[in-house]
Amino acid sequence: MESLIGRSFDIIALKEQRKRKIIFVITAAACIAVCAAIFYLGFHWFINRQYSSYKVEKSVYVKSGDSMSYMSYQEGILRYDRDGVTAVDQKGNSIWSGSYDMANPSVDTCEKSAVIADIGGKSLYVNKGTGTGTEFTVDYPIVQVRVSKQGVIAVLMEEVSSNTIALYNPFDKSGTLLAEIPTNVEDGYPVSLDLSPDGSSVVVSYLCVTTGIAQSRVTFYNFTEVGKNANCLVGAHNYDGLIISEVRFMDDATVCLFGEKGFYLWENMRQPEEAGQKEFSDEIQSAFISEEYVGVILKNDDDNARMKVYDIHAKEKLSTTISGTYTKVQIRGDEILLNSNEHCMIYRINGVKKFDKKIKNRISYFFPSKKQNRYFLIQNSKIKVIKLK
Repeated sequence: MESLIGRSFDIIALKEQRKRKIIFVITAAACIAVCAAIFYLGFHWFINRQYSSYKVEKSVYVKSGDSMSYMSYQEGILRYDRDGVTAVDQKGNSIWSGSYDMANPSVDTCEKSAVIADIGGKSLYVNKGTGTGTEFTVDYPIVQVRVSKQGVIAVLMEEVSSNTIALYNPFDKSGTLLAEIPTNVEDGYPVSLDLSPDGSSVVVSYLCVTTGIAQSRVTFYNFTEVGKNANCLVGAHNYDGLIISEVRFMDDATVCLFGEKGFYLWENMRQPEEAGQKEFSDEIQSAFISEEYVGVILKNDDDNARMKVYDIHAKEKLSTTISGTYTKVQIRGDEILLNSNEHCMIYRINGVKKFDKKIKNRISYFFPSKKQNRYFLIQNSKIKVIKLK
């Protein structure tokens, strides 16, 4: 039988063990709290950090650079002119290139795929991100062209008495024509079209003047089994007294329609339905779009403008006043890049102004890069990779 003395020793040992556990728990909780506070402060500092200068990490001279056009592409840029196109990575190295002969080249990209079309001509060049790509011609002069991530393209062509929208797979040797959509007189004149990233849907805005008042008719085409049962047409909507000047897909199922008063979001391309809209009383100076956001810059007065950004459900994410006049604006991820001929500015989606700098020499283009705080600055015949500091 255990003695009372033995039991007292057990009780003392249990109390000591419990005390050590309590101290350990308190110490661990304090360490976690401190680490969480440090992480929060570090994260808060990171997402709100502002930069006042930059350094040039690399500068690449481009022959005949003044005559070239540029656009953002993947994590690098595309440079193109009448003779050819080159994809450039964030180090200034060529990824792929192609040659052609076009009088008026126009470019569209979707992920790795890129199409260059001779507007007013009949030739196209398509590359899916590797190799030399492929060239082919269409039967009528090209008005607009869009590309999907698989390299399928939608082409708006102008015939003598009407227009035609055709879908092609330029990499299918058995037959490049996938579908053809003749435009109807009652629909009006096609102003803008876009192709969904997966190549399954096309949305077209038509200008109609049959009633004597200019208005838009937007039609939705789907090339899955659902659309094939209705000659590809799955929906249409009339905007009375309103001009829809541009249509752009945000993802496979959501498209944004831009008008002079605001923007209109539609979803579910198999059975299209309006998902949201925003109209403004102030004049829209410019608009920009990404996979997640829609943005507009509204004129306030001669010196200031209002920049607003909305999510895919038309919920406001940013509203801020900007000063100055900017010739180009774009959004990549959570950053909005603006530039004029001599000024660059970057806003984060949380409203913090990340960078605001007057740049020496004329700025042609300002693009984001893959690396953190690195950007492409195109000036004259040089492609510069800069790092904010």
